[in-house]
Amino acid sequence: MTDHPLSREAQAADLLAGGRYRAARRLLLEGQGPQGAGELALLGRALIGLHEHGGARAALEQALALVPDDPAIRFDLARALNGLGLMHLAVPMLEALHAAHPDDAALADALATALRRDARYEDTISFAESLENAGLVTEELLYQRALSAHALGDAAGALAVFDRLLTLRAGHAAGLFASHACLLALQGLPAALARLEQAAACPGANRKYRAFLDAYHSFMGEPVTDGGGNGGNQAILEGALALRPHLAPDCRLFGLSADLLRHGLEQAQVPGLVLEFGVRRGTSLRHIAAAAGQPVHGFDSFEGLPESWGNEPAGTFSTGTDLPAMPGNVTLHPGWFDQTLPGFLADHPGPVRFVNVDCDIYSSSVTVLTALAPRLAPGSVLVFDEFIGNRSWADHEFKAFQEYAAAFGVRFHYIAVSPFTGQVAIRLLSVGN
Repeated sequence: MTDHPLSREAQAADLLAGGRYRAARRLLLEGQGPQGAGELALLGRALIGLHEHGGARAALEQALALVPDDPAIRFDLARALNGLGLMHLAVPMLEALHAAHPDDAALADALATALRRDARYEDTISFAESLENAGLVTEELLYQRALSAHALGDAAGALAVFDRLLTLRAGHAAGLFASHACLLALQGLPAALARLEQAAACPGANRKYRAFLDAYHSFMGEPVTDGGGNGGNQAILEGALALRPHLAPDCRLFGLSADLLRHGLEQAQVPGLVLEFGVRRGTSLRHIAAAAGQPVHGFDSFEGLPESWGNEPAGTFSTGTDLPAMPGNVTLHPGWFDQTLPGFLADHPGPVRFVNVDCDIYSSSVTVLTALAPRLAPGSVLVFDEFIGNRSWADHEFKAFQEYAAAFGVRFHYIAVSPFTGQVAIRLLSVGN
């Protein structure tokens, strides 16, 4: 007897099983390209492995049109949507799959991850707790649950879940890293640095953990390395070093977004408007509203990023235009900033007390700062959500603020920094020459 040669589909499946995504893609694109649902699905999976999520989505949607009820293709399509930042589309697909396969741990992990990335933090926690009550506990479910509690401002609750995760696997580097932010809030900087050292010492740990250690030592005024050993994560240290010339003598380090926002509001003593740009699901706006003691205004298109930002494509962070539920002292202003802000400012005179700029990208940050410039006064406090801590930090919110400060003769201090979240709070000292 002679062995029959493997079909192209079988060969591609073998390549994918070995993690050879480029070879699988090349094979499937030969000749007339992928034929049938099976080859289209494999191409989609290969493209996901190569982080080409747009192409993966197209291939998987074609495959799904041929076999609409295939759960594996639906799962991979949800993965592609998640990779495109379209979590609001991925979540319903994963929820339907989970309802049909409630004992599938990998599916549960994927749904928890998508919920958390969609900023549905309460839902993530409830989902993970319900699975635990049903007897399903995984490392990923604990990790996503802890990250969600952190985002909601619950340092103690998050740390308790992180510590449960670390009981399951003491060398969970990502859990060690993220939990340092909770320790910073609860026990102070020495405990946070000790936990961060543990994360950096894990075999195969992300080199950014060592870069964060260098950044903290920079904020403490201590000598640091040049970051050369951190590869592409040198940007983390560079961001910290860029802040040093304007650090306030009493600048504080924070581990939680909610704590930094509250501190910024406490330091904003000038009566005036309290604003947020970039609302999404409303987590930070609810923190602000609870501490502001006055009306608060939130601006967002709710359609996601208007253009790409780093690895995030345009449309990332969309809520599908759903508006989040807000406290009674919050007014939402849906639409693009350049369309909603001029009319709002015409109807609301006076200075700005506090503004949370969660625009991420340069162009949107420039739009906001240009419009608010006549209203920003000595004592105004600005918080930026992605000021440092990512590879493109110098090209977006940081750049927009430096240009504003130079154009209007602004003197300022950085009064609070959260290296983990990338946030910075800035108090204006004087405006104009």
